[in-house]
Amino acid sequence: MLNRSAQAPQHWELCDTEEVIREQIIELSPDIVLFQELPGLVPYIETHDMIRSNPQSHSGHLAFLISKRFSESEICHTALHGFGLLVTFKDFDLTLANIHLAPGKANSGLRMSQLSAVIQASPTEQIAIIGDTNTRQAEIAKIKDSGLIVPDLPEPTWNSYRNQFHDNGPLFKASFTRCVAHPDLKISGLQVLEGKVIRNEKSFHISDHFALFGRIHL
Repeated sequence: MLNRSAQAPQHWELCDTEEVIREQIIELSPDIVLFQELPGLVPYIETHDMIRSNPQSHSGHLAFLISKRFSESEICHTALHGFGLLVTFKDFDLTLANIHLAPGKANSGLRMSQLSAVIQASPTEQIAIIGDTNTRQAEIAKIKDSGLIVPDLPEPTWNSYRNQFHDNGPLFKASFTRCVAHPDLKISGLQVLEGKVIRNEKSFHISDHFALFGRIHL
């Protein structure tokens, strides 16, 4: 939600967080940027265009940014209000889905039905589903059993031992942010980016979740 970390300097504002996000994306220069939990505001990245749809999830909005290198590509999109945004690149016969699935241990069945809805809504067989899945380990096993791939991550995408974004929040590690893909797609180079900055000799993170970065090979 672009909120301020409890560890940030007192003067830190939303516009400062937005500027750090912009700087980090321009430095990495990814083709695709997927945001979840935005407060109705999408960070401006001059090297990217936004798909003209940002549906609301159970917490904030989703946004899908595409590098201007793809400005001539034939693209269509489908919004699944409440949890997903699918974008299909017709030139590559590929669909990418930005998701924010239902939270909580008790919502395993709902998350599985949401994933199923994403797959059914895809106009292409080749699909990569990326974002805040809120999944637990038992659910990951079920997804793999269905024939999809769920690459292992090099480290957790949530670690409140290291990232005390919230004051007095529970301490735990988890991998809520994940990638789920069709087996014909190769996912490589996965990195967990902490989004850490230092200002006035204070070190802090700009989000409670860590970002997931990687490459998709057709």
